[in-house]
Amino acid sequence: MNHKIYILLLACLSFWGCSKEFEKINTNPNAAEQVDAQFLLSNILWNAANNNAVDAWNAGNFLAQLTAKHNFNEIDRYDIRTNTELWNKTYLLLNDVKSLEALAENGNQTYKGVALVLRAFLFSTLTDLWGDVPYSDAIKGVSEDNFSPKYDTQEEIYTGTNGILQTLRDAVTTLEASRSNLPIKGDLIFNGNVDQWIRFANSLRIRYLLRVSNKMNVATEMQTIVNSNLIMQSNLDNGLVPYLATSPSQWFVHTIREGDYSGVRLSNTIDSVLSNLGDPRLQVWFKPTAVSQTAGTPTYKGIPNGLGPSSVGQYDLADVSTLGSIFREQPAAVNAVFMLYSELQFALAEAVERGLISGTAQVHYENGIQASFDYYQTPMPANYLIQPDVAWDGSISKIITQKWLASMLIGYEGWFNYRRTGFPVLTPALDNVNNDLIPVRYRYPDTEKAVNPTNYDAAVSRIGGDTYNLKIWWDKP
Repeated sequence: MNHKIYILLLACLSFWGCSKEFEKINTNPNAAEQVDAQFLLSNILWNAANNNAVDAWNAGNFLAQLTAKHNFNEIDRYDIRTNTELWNKTYLLLNDVKSLEALAENGNQTYKGVALVLRAFLFSTLTDLWGDVPYSDAIKGVSEDNFSPKYDTQEEIYTGTNGILQTLRDAVTTLEASRSNLPIKGDLIFNGNVDQWIRFANSLRIRYLLRVSNKMNVATEMQTIVNSNLIMQSNLDNGLVPYLATSPSQWFVHTIREGDYSGVRLSNTIDSVLSNLGDPRLQVWFKPTAVSQTAGTPTYKGIPNGLGPSSVGQYDLADVSTLGSIFREQPAAVNAVFMLYSELQFALAEAVERGLISGTAQVHYENGIQASFDYYQTPMPANYLIQPDVAWDGSISKIITQKWLASMLIGYEGWFNYRRTGFPVLTPALDNVNNDLIPVRYRYPDTEKAVNPTNYDAAVSRIGGDTYNLKIWWDKP
């Protein structure tokens, strides 16, 4: 018995000694215990911008009829489903944004200001695509053991105490107070220029204030922002992440299979506008048809959006324009865009025309057009601004049409502005499967029904269902 007790005691002592050394022995000295803020920022910026551009190619451009598709074209025919992938990607990035804010608490506050800007942008993407979404309870699974977040109303998400608009106000305040901080690293957009981040944040405020302007009085805040002049001043302030010529930072269309690239074509809708105006951006965004190039008479031809199996056969696809070389042959000729200076100018033109701010709408309108041409390094024809369909006459439809053209490959902005204003006038896709209704939102991911059923059911009941055709708060009359 004494012998057994001795062996047991020896074993316990050995276990205590081993366990004392266990953590030391099993800790990788080469592994970082905490991600550095600069690397986290770079990852967020790259993925958020790239997601915006990829979704523009795969969905946003079709819904706005900037492009059309002739095969595997469910979205172009309005079977848009749930886009669960973007939902998940965006919430994962918001978790990274939360981590970036935490890293900044005891360090460089500029990172916090930038994180707030990105939080506002990412949540706006979610709510503008789905409507009511998890917001105040979101990203609290580990920290607060809340894996079933409630869905906030879109009104609260935009205008609440901690909503998108307040988040951007806080971002500007934080950034203005952090000018004397050490420069931030990992900034793929403005290379650590705090003033440009402030101008970007305020320009996003203009975007979102205009978005909700049919639901609330935004004039005073918009005018205050304009008076500060702390908004984008030129294309040098564009909020974008450049694609690079080398992998893995190339524009993804450069390496996809030929069939996926050639399946995207010139839409009749944008063709009718660009051709009518003699707009040389047509030659940048699209190619002459193969048939016309062979004949030595280059011409551009589009197809209707939403061609079904019985309709697509009516078109000789060799005589339909594909997208231009900047989208395919050149790996770094396009950018992953959050917001361009041209959009800000069109927003200001609309705001002036609607009496929300003071100024000269025509100047902003023409500045926006010029900025878009300059962004694509394309000379604007001398007579472009005096053509009847372009010449300034105080028309909101002209402002939004030019804004729509300039929204090529910028997420869902063309679709959002169409939903808000009804311009440009779009005809429902030819062989659509949505009863000739242009969709106005995505359905919630099916996973929400399974993992968050109580809050999903409450949201669906509140908004009146879960279909493509339910207008969200800012979109309702």
